[in-house]
Amino acid sequence: MALILDTSILIEIERKNNKIINEISQIRKLNPGLMQITLISYSEFLLGIKERKQSNIDKAMKFITTFPVLNANKETAIILANLKYNYEKKGMILSLADLLIAAQTIENNMLLVTMDKGLERIKELKKIIL
Repeated sequence: MALILDTSILIEIERKNNKIINEISQIRKLNPGLMQITLISYSEFLLGIKERKQSNIDKAMKFITTFPVLNANKETAIILANLKYNYEKKGMILSLADLLIAAQTIENNMLLVTMDKGLERIKELKKIIL
């Protein structure tokens, strides 16, 4: 199954966190498909590097552009709206960013790798939380 890497994972890989890199390597043995990122993770990553020195921005851009970015579309919006409606009806408020990541993962039948414990609440989402 193809993987989607969440922003939290991207940050740790870029920081060369060996623990996370080793865990991703183990996950890839069972899920050797393509590693991709969502539109929101790409955006969050770009926002996070805005204050860096230009040379560090260049390195970060070289890193992030190695990952294909999933496009959002009408189907993504439908899934996101359904998730938001259903979880708010249960009294659970989730951020639009998390819901967009979940919607893109669900839509593409992929496995999300994240460190975000808040995503545990989305039952429809195939995920590994490190």
